[in-house]
Amino acid sequence: MNYKWNFSQVTPLRISILYGLVGWLWILFSDRLLGRIETNDQKLLQLSTFKGGLFILVTSILLYLLIHYGYKTLQKSEQALIKDRAVLERYRLLADEVLDIIIFISPEGQIIDANEAAVKRYGYSRDELTNMPFSKLRLPEDHSTVPYFLQNAPKGMQFELKHICKDGSVFPIDISAKGATSNGKPIIISLIRDISKRKEVEAEVWLEKERAQVTLESIGDAVITTDVHMNVEYINPVAEALTGWSNAEAAGLSLESIFKTVNEETGEAAEIPIVRSLREGRVVCLSDNTALINKAGVTLAIEESAAPIRDRENTVIGAVLVFRDVSYKRNHMKELAHQAQHDALTGLPNRLLFNEHLRQAIAQAKRKKGKLAVMFLDLDRFKLINDTMGHNLGDQLLIHVAERIRQTLREGDTVARQGGDEFLVLLPEIRDELEAASVSERICGIFAQPIILEGNEIYISASIGISLYPTDGNDLEALVKQADTAMYYAKEKGRNNCQFFTAGLNIKANQRLSTENSLRKALVRGEFVLHYQPQVDLESGVIVGLEALIRWNSVELGMVSPEDFISIAEETGLIVPIGEWVLRTACAQNKLWQTQGYEPVRMSVNISARQFQEPNFIKLVQQILEETELDSRWLELEITESIAMEKGETTLEMLSAFKQLGVRISIDDFGTGFSSLNYLRRMPIDTLKIDRSFINDISTGENGEEVVTAIIQLAKNLHLKVIAEGVETINQRAFLKDRLCDEMQGYLFSKAVPTEEAERLFVRTSN
Repeated sequence: MNYKWNFSQVTPLRISILYGLVGWLWILFSDRLLGRIETNDQKLLQLSTFKGGLFILVTSILLYLLIHYGYKTLQKSEQALIKDRAVLERYRLLADEVLDIIIFISPEGQIIDANEAAVKRYGYSRDELTNMPFSKLRLPEDHSTVPYFLQNAPKGMQFELKHICKDGSVFPIDISAKGATSNGKPIIISLIRDISKRKEVEAEVWLEKERAQVTLESIGDAVITTDVHMNVEYINPVAEALTGWSNAEAAGLSLESIFKTVNEETGEAAEIPIVRSLREGRVVCLSDNTALINKAGVTLAIEESAAPIRDRENTVIGAVLVFRDVSYKRNHMKELAHQAQHDALTGLPNRLLFNEHLRQAIAQAKRKKGKLAVMFLDLDRFKLINDTMGHNLGDQLLIHVAERIRQTLREGDTVARQGGDEFLVLLPEIRDELEAASVSERICGIFAQPIILEGNEIYISASIGISLYPTDGNDLEALVKQADTAMYYAKEKGRNNCQFFTAGLNIKANQRLSTENSLRKALVRGEFVLHYQPQVDLESGVIVGLEALIRWNSVELGMVSPEDFISIAEETGLIVPIGEWVLRTACAQNKLWQTQGYEPVRMSVNISARQFQEPNFIKLVQQILEETELDSRWLELEITESIAMEKGETTLEMLSAFKQLGVRISIDDFGTGFSSLNYLRRMPIDTLKIDRSFINDISTGENGEEVVTAIIQLAKNLHLKVIAEGVETINQRAFLKDRLCDEMQGYLFSKAVPTEEAERLFVRTSN
């Protein structure tokens, strides 16, 4: 049996037990020993007396030692207790002054003591706190962790959780717990800090960080952040997509390794703005024309800027690079720039870019004292082809012509589309006019071969005017104007030729310009009048209709032939208001004659292609009929064969709308265009008008009789009236009558006459 005496545990009970045991053993063994040693009673008594005294002496010494040791121990314990109380009192005073919460806990989890901060924070009194288990301060869901805390807290622990106050409010805490002793007993001291404010700050910081993170990940711009040494710290998803590097791959790498930029135009390496931003400590924007070469080797046009990142002491600790893909924007701007300087249909330079090239060529010619030529090219009869075959084929024709001209020119020459079917050509640095003439001949030669479009062979020619620098002008306006003037002269010379500008051409150009200026004032001044040419029934000789023909009596120019101003009116668009005036005046005059008692006749009015294309033309005709109160059956609209064939179904719809109004439709100059019998059969027309050129060919051996006969037969088969214009001889009339032509008009009966003479013709034919 192993037993070790612990003198620190000497107690009165133990002393009494020890004394009794020692005394009993002494009496037992000493009496037996004396009985064996001495049998003499007298000596035995003496020995017993001596033994008793010795026992008293020994026990007295033993009691003294035990009592002395116990007394000393008691004194030490009392001193230690006094000291512990002093220390505890100092600890309590110190604890009460501490702002943090201090709670003393027994190993069983009971609160032993708490400081004033605990009393104030939890809302309990000190007595209430020291009479409750520590677990009561925890949330119910945290009670299961109390045993673990009591077991491990003496070794030292630090953790965070939430405590609950007397009023039920909850607050976050940071606990530091460690074991200690009090009055020789183990205890747990918990130092508790209220971290509500810290948590609020952390929440705000987290929220700001989260907002920043979400912003970085959701914005359309790419963002890369680096440290002060330009090592990548973070790239957002857009930057990942543009550079080809993931955030995990890029983190820690140098910016130059994942962000390579070049000048888009030169291909040379471009400086990353972060370099200057870190060096100069300011926001730096990227220069234009910068492109990023990403991980896959794809080049992207970008715009970017960099800004330094500073700490609280305003020290630069890194930088942020913001950039975006502007490939579409930059390409769009290039496209817009190209569109601003090029023709959308042919891709050739437009007038704006041509002027720039011409300015540069003039400046160079001035420095070198050289020459240059400007050509103005206009396609012959393009309008007829465009109207006959449709605008789609017309556009294709222009594209083919533009390509042929471009291939004909020399390197350094410029061909531009002026608009419509007009082209400009610049020949810089020519030796003389012979060189310009040679180029123009080559251009004219390209039209010798037909252009094949959708199976159709199309023959076309061009009229070219040429002006020379410095002979014909010293600036671009003069050179283009003189070339334009020369082109009109080429038209007058029969088309399909080239003409150089001469001083005399300016006179004709000025006359044309004067005609145009006067034409613009003619309507306002009331200079237009209508003449009427009778249309006569071949069988009876009675006037059955009149064709209204415009005449212009100009204040400046005198009487101007329609051939001299109608083409100008069409080119300038003045034909629309002039045509409206003709239509309104003719209807009003026809109604007036009916009111005056003359026999009603139809009034034929020529409609130009420009008028026919007006979107509100049908409404205009209806409005004029209502205003003049003319019955629609007495109005006949004459349209050319080319207009009738243009736009197919759309034209059919317009003609049907006129028929619903009750207006008659006549096809003028029939036989000179390209009619589709299928469309002609479906068209709601009333009359075919044989062109005067075929009437002139009657009896000349030019197959005129056969053509006229065929047209009359066609009209009869289609149940249409047929009228011949330009009848000037009795033989022509006899032939037409014999072929059962319905009506005629021409000088044989009467030329176009003013209103008064037309009325006299009414009277003459009615008698």
